Amino acid sequence: MKLLLINSFLHPRGGDTTLFFSEWAGWEARGVEVIPFAMRHPDNIVSPWAERFPVWRSPRAAATVPERVRAMVRATWNVEATGALRRLIRDVRPDAAHAHHVHRHLTPAIFPVLRAAGVRSAWTLHDHELVCPNGLRYTGGQPCFRCQGGHYAAAVTHRCKDDSTPASLAVAVEKAIHRGLRRHLSPDVYIAPSAALLDGLSVDGLPSARCAHLPNLVEVDAAPGEHGANVIFAGRLTAEKGILVLAGLARAMPLVRFDVYGDGPAKPALLGLPNVRLWGARPRAEVHTALATAGAVVLPSLWQENQPYAVLESQLLGRAVIASAVGGVPEIVKPEVDGLLVVPGDVGELAAAVARCLGDKALAGRLGQAGRARVLANHGADRWFFRMGALLGIGSAA
Repeated sequence: MKLLLINSFLHPRGGDTTLFFSEWAGWEARGVEVIPFAMRHPDNIVSPWAERFPVWRSPRAAATVPERVRAMVRATWNVEATGALRRLIRDVRPDAAHAHHVHRHLTPAIFPVLRAAGVRSAWTLHDHELVCPNGLRYTGGQPCFRCQGGHYAAAVTHRCKDDSTPASLAVAVEKAIHRGLRRHLSPDVYIAPSAALLDGLSVDGLPSARCAHLPNLVEVDAAPGEHGANVIFAGRLTAEKGILVLAGLARAMPLVRFDVYGDGPAKPALLGLPNVRLWGARPRAEVHTALATAGAVVLPSLWQENQPYAVLESQLLGRAVIASAVGGVPEIVKPEVDGLLVVPGDVGELAAAVARCLGDKALAGRLGQAGRARVLANHGADRWFFRMGALLGIGSAA
């Protein structure tokens, strides 16, 4: 049994590749041959399949108007990627394909190629990019649903992509074309890790019969330890992740040590705060080791999170999680049961919740144990691969 595992990037970069690499190892352990397909990016892991990949070109590198036009066309329909995939399918004859992140790089143009070859395909959506030009449903510091239903002109007027009119125009045109060709560019099944994302797809017109809810597979490289006295944030340092809120929290709790793992453009907001230690982007195993003894973990996000690994991995390590009530987060954090939820952007409420967990280790332990039990029950490997195999039609072989 052969499975094409598709992602624009073949290196760790976020939730999409966290699931991608866990899935890869899991299928191989179950006797399925995995053939990766990605862009030929300089940061990729070494792969014997790399020569089969299309060349990666950064959309941000385009300087002249003709280059920008070519980049926009390539980000909408990557002809090189479709050709490379067609040749790969011809030579390896896969039984099924599972795609993760493909927007603006491999592009959804890969799905007609898979369909024409008779290869059943699934596409796991890790954010809102299928229906939202910037993928976040967040712009101008606020949640945003203006483009819902295909009203993508709003993305241009609000400069929702990189605060740039040209970039916003490019993604709005891309989304409009993909929406117009949605029937042609669809996989056999769309997979939403959170029910919140699934609901959003339904509201935006995707047929429910072709959409499935499959919570993320979660695995960690450490065991739960004692609760410390520190607070950890792990993730991208960007505005939508609530980094300004995190900075406010650190200022409001000067005697608490905050360990921050990750990097991004909002990093300057945390510089100079004496109780904040910036570790940068570190290997997952190192982050897991740190999480395993944290006093609490915070996720002060402002955007409509899907199903963040920052929460799931912390819970699997028995940590008390304090998170904003946004998107799919309330599905995995039940207040006073396996974590605490706060109003997005409310530094005072967040500080009070953190103080509770750090000041009451029995509470932190109870929340952490319940979170770990829930993740083990709902996000374990056996359950995930059984359901994914059924969606791909390879369950009996695995």
